[in-house]
Amino acid sequence: MTDLSAIQVTKSANMIITKLLKVRPDERVLLVADTRTETRMVTALAAEASAIGAEYLITVMPSREKFGTESHTALPESIRKILEDFQIVIGLNATSGAPSYDSKVADLLHTKKIRYMSMVLRSIDNWIGGAATADYEETYATAVKLAKIFEGKDIKVTTPAGTNLTARIDGRKAIVEAGIATEAGQSAAFSDGEVSLSTVEGTANGTVVVDGPIAYLGLPREPIRVEVENGRVVRVSGGREAMILKEWFSKIENFDNFAEIGVGVNPESRRNGDFQEEKKGLGTAHFAFGDSIYYYGKVHCPIHFDVVMYEPTVTVDGRVIAEKRKLNLARA
Repeated sequence: MTDLSAIQVTKSANMIITKLLKVRPDERVLLVADTRTETRMVTALAAEASAIGAEYLITVMPSREKFGTESHTALPESIRKILEDFQIVIGLNATSGAPSYDSKVADLLHTKKIRYMSMVLRSIDNWIGGAATADYEETYATAVKLAKIFEGKDIKVTTPAGTNLTARIDGRKAIVEAGIATEAGQSAAFSDGEVSLSTVEGTANGTVVVDGPIAYLGLPREPIRVEVENGRVVRVSGGREAMILKEWFSKIENFDNFAEIGVGVNPESRRNGDFQEEKKGLGTAHFAFGDSIYYYGKVHCPIHFDVVMYEPTVTVDGRVIAEKRKLNLARA
């Protein structure tokens, strides 16, 4: 790591601990990593927490790189048992979505017993450049405004590439993930900037054309076409990545569940082929398949899988809230 990137890692770690999470001297911080995590950020976060007088514990779980045989949404029981001993949990796993989508983490969040920062499935570059450099007070304020108009009864998403999907969202809570989580029950990520929610099970219908990056597989060589009926994937077509997805949908229980719709709010996010970077981009849309528990949904799955769509038009109850990479917040 160059001297410049070392400085940037320290700068990001300091911002996360002192501003975005506002860790207090009497608090306990749990850092969850796996064997592929960039340890430079783990140690930098630990050092910043220690510097303000907080306690920290670093846990390292095995990497999970086998789909269909390993859960990418559940923590080992040894870590789940100690979650309640901490006020703050930071997930840094490089190869899976755990602990971000672990059901116990979700329960502790929903009952306001912890606050959580997701840094999973990310590289050092994601933590120091692009979306990481945003003004997070402004990004958070934008997300709060978007959340007010995101909730409703019906949602529709279309794109120039061919996405045309509708779903019901009545009763589902819009989740603000925009970097800041200073109180129990709040969650954020880093880098960050989105508002998202689950759809009512069994109500998503239409066509999804994925022309942006996807979790675990990167930017597809050609767009992937996914047909959804009554909340479940029924057909997949496209190139090499589509064939991989088709196999996973058929083998992994509940992976075919349409789980989430999200809209990005971060103006500094880059189009660099990294789904964690691109899905946060201002006016960008992403969907997810599989597990929906974190988003107040009802479906458990060993994976939560994000896909990004470019240039979406997002409509809630007939009102356009996002179009041409811009948000319509006039009445928020």
